[in-house]
Amino acid sequence: MSRDRIDITPDTKVAELLKNYPELEGIILQFSPAFAALKNPVPRNTVAKVTSLQQAAKVGNVNVVDMVNTLRKEAGMPELGEDFCPDGEEVSVPFSHEISETSVVFTLDVRPIIKAGDHPKDLVISQAEKLLPGECMELISPFPPVPLINLLQSKGFKVTMLTPEKELVRTFVKR
Repeated sequence: MSRDRIDITPDTKVAELLKNYPELEGIILQFSPAFAALKNPVPRNTVAKVTSLQQAAKVGNVNVVDMVNTLRKEAGMPELGEDFCPDGEEVSVPFSHEISETSVVFTLDVRPIIKAGDHPKDLVISQAEKLLPGECMELISPFPPVPLINLLQSKGFKVTMLTPEKELVRTFVKR
């Protein structure tokens, strides 16, 4: 490993990886259609900065060890050991085909915020914290908001998503 380059692990942030190894962008894009958002400079400069490879693998429904080992091999690094088990919390988000619209008290569409190059984290957390017990907020985003889901779950919120559609993900946050 070169001294001026970072180690590639499941905890490596996507933006940091691409900054240090721009030649790996094509490899990442091959793993899942969900990663096509990396071609857009807005998610690349916002969400990719806070999304780890482990979180990205969840979004793309990819095995994180396979993804990291492929990236490491392309960067000239040895693969992770066979018994490697990624650390950290896995995102557990139940997917649902139907949600009761009756408990949704607020809908927050963060697509314009992301398109403008900003990160919606503070606004989403602020709105979620206004929910009363039993109330639900609908969050609309262009891709699964994995880092936000982790944060919301750590704050005790229940999070459910409908099956993602092209550039439209409906996530429900319930207190």
